[in-house]
Amino acid sequence: LGGSQSTSMSTILSTPQRRHGSQRITQETIAASSEGPNSVPASSPNRILQTSPIVGGISDIDLSSPLNYGTPSSLGSIRTPRSGIRGTPVRQRPDIRTDKKIRQVNVGEPIPEEANGAKTSESETAGPQLVIWGTNVVVNRCKEQFKRFIQRFIDPEPENDELTGDLNMSEPFYLQKLEEIHTLEEPYLNINCAHLETFDEQLYQQLICYPQEVIPTMDMAANEMFFERYPAAVLEHQIQVRPYNVAKTKNMRLLNPEDIDQLITITGMVIRTSNVIPEMREAFFRCIICSFSTMIEVDRGRISEPTVCTHCNNNYCFSLIHNRSHFSDKQMLKLQESPDDMAAGQTPHTVFCFAHNDLVDAVSPGDRVAVTGIYRAMPIQLNPRMSNVRAIYKTHIDVVHFRKQDSK
Repeated sequence: LGGSQSTSMSTILSTPQRRHGSQRITQETIAASSEGPNSVPASSPNRILQTSPIVGGISDIDLSSPLNYGTPSSLGSIRTPRSGIRGTPVRQRPDIRTDKKIRQVNVGEPIPEEANGAKTSESETAGPQLVIWGTNVVVNRCKEQFKRFIQRFIDPEPENDELTGDLNMSEPFYLQKLEEIHTLEEPYLNINCAHLETFDEQLYQQLICYPQEVIPTMDMAANEMFFERYPAAVLEHQIQVRPYNVAKTKNMRLLNPEDIDQLITITGMVIRTSNVIPEMREAFFRCIICSFSTMIEVDRGRISEPTVCTHCNNNYCFSLIHNRSHFSDKQMLKLQESPDDMAAGQTPHTVFCFAHNDLVDAVSPGDRVAVTGIYRAMPIQLNPRMSNVRAIYKTHIDVVHFRKQDSK
């Protein structure tokens, strides 16, 4: 009883203090607002906007870098108007499956300098350079080489399917393609690898051997050049480069393990296509306790489910909401080798291909096509509940470009 009386007495004594405190805050607010229209309070919206972590994050993140390659839809939705390279959202490329956290290392000798302290061009190339781990791809050099190719390459004899109505043979071919993208608002740049091989053989070899690293770098260079020329352009998403006509064209029978994760071009006839398969691109999770929601990007088929709710600090309380998640289109095709490439009396070989996004329904059964894509090998699980896999892998091709042979 005594404890309850003391508690009630302390509550009664503390009540006038709260009232006086609220009156004091109200008076200070009225006094601050009555100073005049030119006075700015300490918590002005402009000052909050400058110190906001969201705005600071947007200015610090370089969306054109391969280190942050993905689909930051939350950042893209904040920017208005949606123009320019930073205002145009980046669409994830499931056909390439680029790792968002590419590891880069410095490779090279210390930079030699002249006696007067000036650096020559030879010393700049001999110094330490940022190289993607496991490759010989230098991101900055690859970007400059591809920009030089776009700016200088002139095709005197383009093929029939590359001709457009107002194509000028004496001007750079791919600069006119960028102008065509600006006119049609179709953010896809098709690159003929035969052109790239004649202009820069080193960049072509890197594209064939390391397409997962080189193609995103080409995307960066193409977007930088496009939005420098057309800063007010509005596209559905950033430009995606699609190489085709690889000189390393192989027959289906000649595909070997040495071709895995490399860019190839094979020809054949489409004999079967599947229905459109919805593939999850961003997963929507909601906390079952406080209803806090978050979006998690799917990275190469894996969903990193959040374990802790940042709103209520509970563990393992998130539930996946399928109808609020984002999906992309996917289609499986079965490609059979052409009768011309077959030996007499042998069974035709087939290979499975996977098309994504706008390449879905681009070809139909019966079409003779040249498929350019990345040759993949995936393990087969013995049991979905166990991590054991078979020694024999299942192969397929992630399609980057379709080229119908009948249109030549």
